Amino acid sequence: MPLTPKIDIIPFTVPHRDEYSETAGFYIFTKNKKYLFIPDIDKWSKFEKNILDVVKNVDIAFLDATFCNAGELPNRNMEEVPHPFVIETMTLFKKETIEIKKKIHFIHFNHTNPILWDENQRQQIIQAGFNIAIQGAMYK
Repeated sequence: MPLTPKIDIIPFTVPHRDEYSETAGFYIFTKNKKYLFIPDIDKWSKFEKNILDVVKNVDIAFLDATFCNAGELPNRNMEEVPHPFVIETMTLFKKETIEIKKKIHFIHFNHTNPILWDENQRQQIIQAGFNIAIQGAMYK
């Protein structure tokens, strides 16, 4: 069912620490674009769909980037707070074309994520063909 005559949103569940509620991702369809929004998920291997195929079938994909890599939470088992590391997502899409990689915009950064302050880390992501979402930016 359309949200408005110009926007249709289709929610779907994603696996992510569902001890208190379900976690959702969203397809967002506008007149000219198809968006994917998955801000929280355990790991791409637990997703019922192949994330490579899903991203190929949208124009823009906003994907979970809570943590950049293992070890961001000292004295905490990272398996207790599962998310796909940015490095894992980049490796998963490594063999894809630049057109596919450019669709990905990383979102939902934990305060420990070096993407927030480490310019070298940010540049590695951008040079690999991916994007870092910016709050308030227009994604048309």
